[in-house]
Amino acid sequence: MRKRSNPDSEQNIKRIDTKPRAKKQTHGFQVHFVRGSSTGTRMFSDAVYGGKEPARKAARKYRREVMGDLPPRTTLATAKGRSKAKAKKSSAKKPVKKGKKKR
Repeated sequence: MRKRSNPDSEQNIKRIDTKPRAKKQTHGFQVHFVRGSSTGTRMFSDAVYGGKEPARKAARKYRREVMGDLPPRTTLATAKGRSKAKAKKSSAKKPVKKGKKKR
């Protein structure tokens, strides 16, 4: 598993904290997922949910609910693997019957 840039981030949940010098401050957790051609994103702000931990719990709950309804994730690598397997089957040489040639 790769190291996440923010230790508060989890799978499909990203912690967002703007820098202190930014004009607008944003603190919260963003749930993001992609399945096929559909994308979903939802922000759970610390201010709205009453702090960092309640926002994290709400984000985890949302992720569990949404991910349970989605089809399994397919990656480009798995899609290529399937097409290669099909190509191997279709390009397989058919057995040649040996016998006398007609002239």
